[in-house]
Amino acid sequence: MNILIVDDEPPSRRGLRQALKEIGIKEGIREASSIDQALKEIKIERPDVILLDIEMRGGVMGFDLLEKLPADGIPVIFVTAYQQHAVRAFSVKAHDYLLKPVDPKRLKETLAVIQEKTLKENPPLGYEDKILLPDGSKYHYVRVGDIQILESNDSYTKVIRKDGNNMINGSLKSVLARLDPNLFFSPTRKNAVNLREITDVSENAAGNIIIEVGNYPPIQLTRRRSVFFRKKRGI
Repeated sequence: MNILIVDDEPPSRRGLRQALKEIGIKEGIREASSIDQALKEIKIERPDVILLDIEMRGGVMGFDLLEKLPADGIPVIFVTAYQQHAVRAFSVKAHDYLLKPVDPKRLKETLAVIQEKTLKENPPLGYEDKILLPDGSKYHYVRVGDIQILESNDSYTKVIRKDGNNMINGSLKSVLARLDPNLFFSPTRKNAVNLREITDVSENAAGNIIIEVGNYPPIQLTRRRSVFFRKKRGI
């Protein structure tokens, strides 16, 4: 889950990170200390959830961010030390309103509800489904099955196809979350391959699996990933 913490106080951000760590979320967490910074982070990669403080320095309110979010919205959980904003928070359809210091158990329950709702509204894309990819100033719908490899490229993901490449604004992890998990395999943390596009599988002297896909350079798996690959492919 990709989470953006928006809070102008470093101790509060550290507290939320710790709460997330306690419930098993250690990766995919970003921080913003202001509304402007939060908007920049959202443009770089859309978060699955925003943990949003209400009262910030200079009279800035977390509610100000809601007016600038994408039209289809992003789930927001308000995190604050003040109870008096609860009515307004729920009036703007916040998913929850948590008081500091945040109870990790309550946070886990709220995130689980959001995740379940997201999966129902946006089921994973299958082999024949199409995904919208940018190409300069234009966009194209590409069949998921035509993707050979997904490759991490900083905050973007490179999509490698037989007939060309595209870039998706989002981490590899967030892109894979949109796809049927049975279609792709991650030989490393930096890439994922379409299982149907693998053209050759071999082993080196150490017993590590080496897979080839189209014209992409051969990918050598670690011992651990080799074991997982064998189990997945029944070899």
